[in-house]
Amino acid sequence: MAQSKGPIRFNGSLGDIRSYYDSDLKKWIYATKGGANKELIKNSPAFARTRELNEEWKGNSIWAKIIRKGTDGLSQLKQGRNNCYLLMIAEKIQVMNHEDERGNRRIESSKFNYPLIGFSFSRKHPFNNVFFGEPELSITDDRSEVTLALNNFISKNKFSWPEHIGNYRIYLNISVVPDVIWDENRGIYETVYTPFNPMGTTKVSEWMSINTEPVDISVIAKFPFDFKPKEKSIVIATMGIEFASAIEYGCPYVVKDRGTTAILGCF
Repeated sequence: MAQSKGPIRFNGSLGDIRSYYDSDLKKWIYATKGGANKELIKNSPAFARTRELNEEWKGNSIWAKIIRKGTDGLSQLKQGRNNCYLLMIAEKIQVMNHEDERGNRRIESSKFNYPLIGFSFSRKHPFNNVFFGEPELSITDDRSEVTLALNNFISKNKFSWPEHIGNYRIYLNISVVPDVIWDENRGIYETVYTPFNPMGTTKVSEWMSINTEPVDISVIAKFPFDFKPKEKSIVIATMGIEFASAIEYGCPYVVKDRGTTAILGCF
């Protein structure tokens, strides 16, 4: 794989070379076609390890999709290709499982969730580069309700953004992620509870001005329909921040890229 530094650019394929523009890297990428064919990968003993990884990748994809769907309420604050990074986290969690055989290892985020904490869904504006506050999270015993608190919060100098910002508001999303396991009888990966529909809810604060006055901010998110998470699952708490340059006549002038968001806690 190569990156373009010269004047020659094309999008698509030219002979055995393909080219595309990576919007995250902001570079043109060139790569050659080829590699082992599907039949060889499926049957050759030399590709046994590849087959194991491919099978586990299916489980990782299920797990990553649940997180993406559960945080849909923050979609306007996400930027970049988050799925590939979530797959990497799933693989880290899988590697921590020393009980299952390679090729059908479980993704037990209920046991090993710390690789998720701090994950920012904004590749362009990483959460820790934008927000310098110290939010507090608390959760009820049945894990159905999460509170995000910013006590005595002085917003001045707590944010870093490339444009002028005059106002902000806080998002809190909570979602449920069950463990993903290998079903030996069916020969597939599935969630520990089936069927499982991604469960998430998002609450948003009022717009607030950026100033030097201390305020107490509290955002509470509760699962609807008296839903209570079961064992072998985690509740992910994700905080988002949206910015506006100004608010006139009740209308916020939201900045380009809107804001940022990240996972703050797993329970």
